[in-house]
Parts: sequence; C-alpha cells; structure tokens
Amino acid sequence: MDLGSRLQIYYSARFFRREEPVPKSKKGAVILIGGGDGHMDKAYETACTLLHHMNCHDIFPLVYSHNTNNRPVVKDPDALNGINNIVRYFNQAEEK
Repeated sequence: MDLGSRLQIYYSARFFRREEPVPKSKKGAVILIGGGDGHMDKAYETACTLLHHMNCHDIFPLVYSHNTNNRPVVKDPDALNGINNIVRYFNQAEEK
C-alpha cells in the first residue's frame, strides 16, 4: 500500500517523537471504487485509521461505487451524488 507508507511520517511523529504532526483538526472523506467482488469494510476502516493519524476525526460518510465490473463510475448516480455532497461538505468550512 504505497499511500499508507507515505503516511508513515505522521505515525512516527506521534508515537516515536511524541509530536503532533497536524495540530489543527481536519475534515476528511473516503471514496472507494471497486469491481464488486469482496467487501469494502476493511478498506474503509483502514482509510479512516490513516485519516485519524493525520488528526482527521470529522469524516464524511463513505461514498462508493462497488459495481465497476458492470457499470463505470461515471454512470453511477449514487457515487456522483456522493462526490457532490463531499464537495459541499468541504466548502462549508470555507463559508464560515
């Protein structure tokens, strides 16, 4: 998992150097795309753990498309709607 290894710096700062690498709490979101086999629970749990290491605890509900073997993501109205909702979620902070 290449992305996970890039986030190792946050874990190391917190647990070995006793530093808070991202002092201000952040908002986050997870988008998962899959062909339809298997489950997304573990991937979502791992993504949330990685976000927590970056001081992100306000996480938007999971947005996913889990049938890309039969339908491209661009034709999945739930996924597209979810992405638009994520955009609104992140823009709320800027409006305040």
